[in-house]
Amino acid sequence: MQGTALNLTAEQIALACSGRIVRGDPDAVAHTVSTDTRTLGPGQAFFALVGPNHDAHAYLADAVAGGASLLVVQHLAENHGLPHGLPVVLVPDTGRALLALACWHRRRLRARVAAVTGSYGKSTVKSMLGKILARVSRCTVAPASYNNRIGVALTLLSACRDDGFVVLEMGTNHPGEVDELARAARPDVGVITAIGEVHLEGLGSLDGVKEAKAELIPHLSSEGTLVLNADDARCASLAERFAGCTRTFGLGPQATVRPQRVRRKEGRWEFDALGWLFRVRGGAQCNVINAAAAICAAASLGVPPKCAVDGLADFRPLPMRYEKRRIAGVTFISDCHNSNPSAMRMALGSFLLETNPGRKIVVCGDMLELGERGPRLHRELGEELAGSGVHVLVAVGPLGRCLLEGWQSRSAPHQRALYFESADQAWLPLCWELVPGDAVLLKGSRAMRLETITENIASHLGATEEEAAA
Repeated sequence: MQGTALNLTAEQIALACSGRIVRGDPDAVAHTVSTDTRTLGPGQAFFALVGPNHDAHAYLADAVAGGASLLVVQHLAENHGLPHGLPVVLVPDTGRALLALACWHRRRLRARVAAVTGSYGKSTVKSMLGKILARVSRCTVAPASYNNRIGVALTLLSACRDDGFVVLEMGTNHPGEVDELARAARPDVGVITAIGEVHLEGLGSLDGVKEAKAELIPHLSSEGTLVLNADDARCASLAERFAGCTRTFGLGPQATVRPQRVRRKEGRWEFDALGWLFRVRGGAQCNVINAAAAICAAASLGVPPKCAVDGLADFRPLPMRYEKRRIAGVTFISDCHNSNPSAMRMALGSFLLETNPGRKIVVCGDMLELGERGPRLHRELGEELAGSGVHVLVAVGPLGRCLLEGWQSRSAPHQRALYFESADQAWLPLCWELVPGDAVLLKGSRAMRLETITENIASHLGATEEEAAA
């Protein structure tokens, strides 16, 4: 991610990161920061990150060759072979140091900061909000997947000092993660999209998910706004924890921003809110609620509704979020970015509204990181899928056996189910199953790679680019 001109000396970086200069000129300047030698350019400070499966200290020579003006490290071998005089800042933990520097830079920004978290919808809400705010002022928006310590830090560090807005996304799979990110970001507006059954392996229960998302609240500006989902009881109850202004979005009458007269028209969703007509691209009806969240957050920042109308008109659905492809007369809908029970229900709700003339087929991959509740949640989902009237279920992954148990307990004689251990095993039998007019929803956790099913079927049938993109 390319950053703005920070123009920081090695001494300033060391002070901001609680590190010390162990060699080189303390007045040497870094214009931006980098964590990736493949994209690093001259004049950047290279942070050598250490993760469970990698240690970027092995690439210090590459950073030097790429023109790094200084290095931030957490260890340094005696025979490091680095050029004499190159500044090196030693810190206890390079990941935490990067976030500390971002926290320091945040204090220099005049921008108002919005942070979006939640069990689902946060990436879409973040992108929608960014489109709206860009209608008013320059806005830095977190790229895809920049929702952890490193991503939030790099997003803040890429913001210009005269930006009007910064929009961050904050994910979590363990307690304390949002607290750390929000402490650095100090948001003016915090959005919690929903509380759902996600990352239960690390968060334990729905109450644990709620507490993890609530870590955002203490770090909101006292003059800021908390934006909550009024249709989600757990989410809405968090209003009592914030002494400042709270606004809500949802379909219920209590919501501050309430989409009404929702209708589908020419591949878009249209709805009325705040006295204005809004149009949103994308097949999933949940994008109406996502748009309401973005409108609510923008209004909290003083942005007029007309900018929200124009910004949402610019929005394009994110990859692998209810993406439609028509191949050999069959409609494929890939919603494979990730999955959890709540997100699956929302995708299914939109899928059942599709007007295809043939059967409705659901390819359901394992929903991961649900901990010990995973088998039961898959059985319950199987029951719901059978009761929804879906014609064919294709279960993919080890937990798919639990899905089948639930399905078989409620399915009717005309409903069929198939099981496969992986997407690689599933695509060809599914291809044989399909006939023109069918519609297929593919939904599963990212690791299940369900999108490869569509890709393999398209390749097998010799689909043209036009067919695939239709």
